[in-house]
This record gives sequence, C-alpha cells and structure tokens, in this order.
Amino acid sequence: MNFNAREIFDIGVQIEANGKAFYEAAAKKTAETSTKEFFLELAAWENTHIALFSELRDALPKGAGNVPVFDPNEEAALYLQATADSHVFVKNKDMVGLVAGCKGPLDILDIAMTFEKDSVVFYTTMKKVVAKNLGQDKVDRLIDEEIKHISLLSQRRAKLAAR
Repeated sequence: MNFNAREIFDIGVQIEANGKAFYEAAAKKTAETSTKEFFLELAAWENTHIALFSELRDALPKGAGNVPVFDPNEEAALYLQATADSHVFVKNKDMVGLVAGCKGPLDILDIAMTFEKDSVVFYTTMKKVVAKNLGQDKVDRLIDEEIKHISLLSQRRAKLAAR
C-alpha cells in the first residue's frame, strides 16, 4: 500500500470539502444567528483549505504524483490509511444527513470538534510523508489552523452549554 503525493492532497481536499458541506448544513439547521454565522465562517475557512490543498496538488512536479512517498516499513502509509478511513468526514459521506441526525447545536459542535481533531491527526501524519519542497510548511499551517478551530469550537460549545 503506497500513497503518492497527489493522492494525499486529494484526501485533504475531500476532508475539507466534506467539512465545508457539514458546516453549511449546520448553518441551515441552526436558528440562533450568532451560531449560524459561526458555522458559515467555519465553512468559509474550509473553503480556503480546499484551495490550499488543490494548489499544493496542482503544484506537484509532473512525476511526483506517480512516485510513492518514501516509507520503507509502510508505517506512515498504514497510519495515514487508518486515519483517513476513520476520519469522521471521510467515512460519513452524507453531511446533510449527519447534521440532520443531530439534536441541536451542541451535537453539531461535538461532531465538528471530532472532525477538527481527526484532521489534526491526519495532517500531522501527512506532514511526515510530504517532502519539504512539496509543501510541508503549508501542511504545518493547516495543522495550526485546525487547532485554532478546535479552540473556537470548544469555546462556542462551552458558551452554548452554559445557557
């Protein structure tokens, strides 16, 4: 089992696109204005992540998309596969249905925090197999942004739970 750089960035695009769809569906389901706007802001951030992964994928040298990443013991590849397969927004394809199953904003925020945590784990592993010249520093930036999202989600959840 080998991932190549193009496939890794494609998975990143898929995760972020599903996140965007989730946050947009969450905004539609949420009546309270500030929480609705918060979800829309998160959807916009996911859109910038989609653009970044697409840019990284499209900037790959011609042969990089076909050459497997260096992972002689296949540990990173296996871990990357496991984290991708278990990522809440990869294994759940129907974001509208996922949101519809939520009882309210607190449930949505719980799923969102799981999504962001899963993303940090996946992108941290991704960073280990993406060469410096292929955008490793940009993956670092995404990790930092996902950690920031977790903090914002946690703060929003605490605020809503206190009501």
